[in-house]
Amino acid sequence: MSYISSFLKAVTLYVGKGGTRATLLDYLLSGMLKTTKPRGKVAMDNLSIAFPQSTEEWRKDMLSKVYSHFASTLVECIVALNEPDRLTGWFKTVEGKKYLDEALTSGRGAVLLFGHLGNWELLGGWLALSGYPVYAMVRKHDDQELEDLIDGYRQRMNLKIIDKDNIREPIRQLKKGNFVAIAGDQHWGRAGLEVPFLGKICSTPSGPAVYAILTGAPIIPIAAFRRGKFDYVFEAYPPIEPQRKGDSKQETYRLTMLATRPLRR
Repeated sequence: MSYISSFLKAVTLYVGKGGTRATLLDYLLSGMLKTTKPRGKVAMDNLSIAFPQSTEEWRKDMLSKVYSHFASTLVECIVALNEPDRLTGWFKTVEGKKYLDEALTSGRGAVLLFGHLGNWELLGGWLALSGYPVYAMVRKHDDQELEDLIDGYRQRMNLKIIDKDNIREPIRQLKKGNFVAIAGDQHWGRAGLEVPFLGKICSTPSGPAVYAILTGAPIIPIAAFRRGKFDYVFEAYPPIEPQRKGDSKQETYRLTMLATRPLRR
């Protein structure tokens, strides 16, 4: 058993359904991350690239807040694993839900595009527990025991999974009127589309746009923004409709630019 999976199993039992133990674990994890600063240099370099006018003091403060956020994110996921029904109450503000309801009622399904911001695991869990037929495309972890733990969490949330290498299953699910959730902020190298992001040209996956064109399903950007501990805002943005006639390459680029706009704001 790996150290990470052993640690997660232990703290899951320790935290239980939250309360004082969850608060204490959050405090300890936050302090540990701020002390050890994992990938700290990479994060500081990236902040310098994204915010070239920022001061070093600002970047250090931002990195400290990121570590606090990740500590809280882990604790929240653990509490949700032990008591899934509490998760829906943590999304105290919900905006744009009508876009999801309209897509579901239409029977066309939707490509849900999200980024790795806020708490994306809770985002998927909230959608599934709210009754939406969500299939999330994910890459399996190399550590099988850790993967089993994460998969157990997703099962408790009733969140269904599609391996990211299975390129046909998303099409089948969209044609059934289901939702397929895909991260749109991962680097795809030569296989991706080059789009501007924070002043730089980056490679992003073309899959969301391609699936929309092939099935006629709209792309709906979504996000879960933290307001506090166990306190989130859900946002869904207006659907982006694919044009299935004409130059498919141009349409793929157009859809990708529009769909990733909320991630760049």
